[in-house]
This record gives sequence, structure tokens and C-alpha cells, in this order.
Amino acid sequence: MNSFPVTTLLAVAALSAPSLALASTTVTLTPVADSYVSPDGPDSNFGNHGTFVVNRGYAEAYLRFDLSSLPSNAVITAASLSSLAYDGYAYGGDGNVYTSFVADDSWQEMGITWNNRPTPAATPVGEWFLWYDYTVEDKRGVNSNAALIPVVQGELAGDKLVSFRLHSPGYKTRYRSREVTNAAQRPALTLTYSVNEPVTVVLDPEADAYITGGDHGENTMNYGREQALHINYRWDRKFFLRFNLASIPAGALIQSVKLSATAFTGSSPGGDGNVYVYRLWDNNWDEYTITYDTQVWPIWELLGTWWLWYPGGSSYDQVGATADPAFIPVVQAASDATDRRISFRLNGPYYATSYYSRESPDASKHPKLEVTYLP
Repeated sequence: MNSFPVTTLLAVAALSAPSLALASTTVTLTPVADSYVSPDGPDSNFGNHGTFVVNRGYAEAYLRFDLSSLPSNAVITAASLSSLAYDGYAYGGDGNVYTSFVADDSWQEMGITWNNRPTPAATPVGEWFLWYDYTVEDKRGVNSNAALIPVVQGELAGDKLVSFRLHSPGYKTRYRSREVTNAAQRPALTLTYSVNEPVTVVLDPEADAYITGGDHGENTMNYGREQALHINYRWDRKFFLRFNLASIPAGALIQSVKLSATAFTGSSPGGDGNVYVYRLWDNNWDEYTITYDTQVWPIWELLGTWWLWYPGGSSYDQVGATADPAFIPVVQAASDATDRRISFRLNGPYYATSYYSRESPDASKHPKLEVTYLP
């Protein structure tokens, strides 16, 4: 467990409460394309057949589903792929029919062949087992493996098409395809989802401090109790912020992030006036002991910038803010991590700006991390 001063462990209140998820919805989709391929006809296409075949090394089937009818912010909670077989044969060995995700959705129902078929993922995402011994009988194979959920969720966030391959190492089965007249006999992808409204929380830092170099021992001094945070290229002044993400529900999907700080004065000597934001390697720095000599170093991947101009060393409030998309994956990773904290360093190569710290009596002027997420 991390050890921080008691004052730094105060929880930061969210400015909005999480909303409740809407009721779950279940939809059943039929394929927009299906076909099988066979090495016995390596350049032959069977896309217009009312049947597709899964047969050991002799035939495998491809299915593609269109997810565009689902809301873009749908959260998939269950997924089930099924297909109606009507006959087959159990040769022996592994008779499972395995479902494999196919990332390439560009294959054509009337053009796919054994020689041009797309490559499936190496690890299956579930299977079903049907046993036949020459007797014609309707049997529905159903794969409800939870591994289907992230696959479908990912494709919903992408091109909204999802493709699968069906294959079996041992048995042969024949299935009715999407071309059959009776829609109830077609393959199906059944999805249950909920739609969550985005929630926004605005967090104050649980710790902040600036550091400074200098010729008179400033590099060993701590400024964590100051009501200001300074950036100044002349003395290599920079400041650090740490936020506690515990008020965001575990497993939430981060949608957007904005970091901001309110400046009250500055000077513009020329050159690059941007303020640069970087993430720190380590969240274990202490607000009341960090100094220039003990500073925590950043990960050199720029997260965002802002630019504020103060003519002639003037003084008035301005808000510097960045909502660069680069924040999203790093805040998501921090939210999913054990300590649920994230730290930033802010510095500027030329301009000087001074900001209100979390010790300022006006809470509206404290640095802020605004996070929008789906619960």
C-alpha cells in the first residue's frame, strides 16, 4: 500500500453523481454475408448456396454481421452465436465446431474462396458440439462464450462489422445459411446490451507542488504548502499534480479527459510559450517533501499543451486547458490499476506563468481533472 500524508488522502468529491444504466435490450442479428470454402475447390465460391458446410480440413464457413443497428454507446453484456444444422457425420476425434474472430471484414459473400479467405485469429472464442450419425435432424449449435463479448464490443467501436470463421478438427455438419426462406432457420448473433449515459466527474488534485532550481539552496526546498504553482524557464520551475481516480467506478470506460489550471499572472519573453503536460512514472512522491533534487521524472510521451499570453507581466485570471485524446488511454490505465492514481508534470520552455494551487482558498480556481466515462 502507498504511504501518503493524511492530508493527501482526502477523497475528491465528484461534481456529478453516476447515472443509472438503462434497461437491458436483446437483439438478434442474421448475417449480412455467409459462405463456406473448400480446398477441394480452391477457387470456387459457394456464397449463393442455402447451405454451408463445416467439415474437418475439407470445409470451413465464414459469417459476417452488421452491428450498425446497435447504439454506438451500447455496452455488450452477453453474446451468443448460433447456427441451425440439419445433418452431419461424426468421424471421431475433436468434434467441436470452433468460432474464430476474423479481423478482416472485406471478404465478399460471392467472392470468397479457399485461396483468398481471410486469416482468423489464432485463439477461438468459443465452440459448440453437435453429434450426427447420418440421421437428418435439426440441431442448433450455440456458442455463448464470454470471449465473444470483447470481440463484438471492439467491432462496435470500429467499423461496426464483425466476422467469424467456423471450423471443426473432427466432425462434419451442414447448416442452413442466410439464403433459406425461413428466417428463423438462419444463423444468428444474439446480443444483450445496456446503454449508459456518460458521467462526468471533476477532480481536484490530492497533491500538488512546484519545484525550482537556483543558486541559493532553492533546489533543496519544498513548496508543497504554497498557494501558487509556478512555471518559469529561468529557474527551471515546474509543477506536479496527482489525482485520485477512486470516485470513478472500477471498470468504467473513459470517454474524454480534460486537464486545466487557472493562472493569475505571467510574462512572455518570447519563444515557445506552450505549457507541456507529461505523465510521471511514479505516483509515490510526497507533496510536502518533493524538491528539485528529489523530483520524479516523467514519461517522455507528450499528453497535451496549452498556451497563455500575459503581456508585460500583467495579472488577471486565465484558464489553461488541454483535452488531448492522448490522455484517454493513460487515464484508463490508471483507473484500471491498483492504486488508481495518476500524476502529471507541467513545464514550459520559455514563458513564465503562475497558477493557483489546491491550497488556494477559492476551490473554483484549483487545478482540475475532468473525466467523462461510461459506467
